[in-house]
Amino acid sequence: MKRILLILLFFPVIIFAQDDLMHLLNDDSNYKISSTFKGVKIVNSQSVELVSKGDLLFLIQHRFGTLNSGAYNLYGLDNAQVRFGLDYGVNDWYSIGLGRSSFLKTIDANTKIKLVSQSKGEDAFPFSLVWYSSVFFKQSIWEDMQKESYVMTDQMSYVYQFLVARKINSNLSVQLSPTIVHKNVVTKGDAHDLLSIGLGARHKLTSRISLNAEYFLQLKKENSVNPLSLGIDIETGGHVFQLHLSNSAAMFERAFIHETNGEWSNGDIYFGFNISRVFTLKK
Repeated sequence: MKRILLILLFFPVIIFAQDDLMHLLNDDSNYKISSTFKGVKIVNSQSVELVSKGDLLFLIQHRFGTLNSGAYNLYGLDNAQVRFGLDYGVNDWYSIGLGRSSFLKTIDANTKIKLVSQSKGEDAFPFSLVWYSSVFFKQSIWEDMQKESYVMTDQMSYVYQFLVARKINSNLSVQLSPTIVHKNVVTKGDAHDLLSIGLGARHKLTSRISLNAEYFLQLKKENSVNPLSLGIDIETGGHVFQLHLSNSAAMFERAFIHETNGEWSNGDIYFGFNISRVFTLKK
């Protein structure tokens, strides 16, 4: 099972015939729809957007504490979690990424493949389809790693997503994200494979500002809450600045989908932001 999961993570392109894939990507008779979303993230979750070929995206995700923590903690601003990520566009339909989250001290490595773009024209296609997969590794202190009970693969988990998005008009975009999270080790009675359906949307207010929303429905809950996040995107030249509110403290898929405990109704709302900067390494 682990071997199959690793193959799916690092070589998902083998699932599709190369000739058919390149035909869909390079069909000049179609007009491809661009900017379904402004960035590679809707809020926490992946969007169908990829980093352009030869570009390196530096992404900082920051999450403060809950608003209901009171004035003494400045309504959460005294506490913080952060994730740093680098995503590189190998070509226009394939990107790779690496990140590290302070939440649970987790490193992630990911791949993202655009299978087909939404287009208009003779052979129009109504959706953008993207495959996303990532592996997560939870770090441990040296003393714990020296114990006989420590097994490196026990610290690993995986996510697989099929992203389906449509830009309905110049202002409104929607996305559906069927998701599988696999954990190598779980507590007794819990499932190794967890299924969820993600829903995302973007509504453009001006040429540079849009409202975003995302929600994940867990098909089987295990002492967790469905995550709901709302945000606003602000484009400032080479930067995309995202402000958001969420009931999840985590910012990577395994944790924010299935390990969220905050309730919006109780004020367990985390304020945060994403900021991204693109560097062109290869023209």
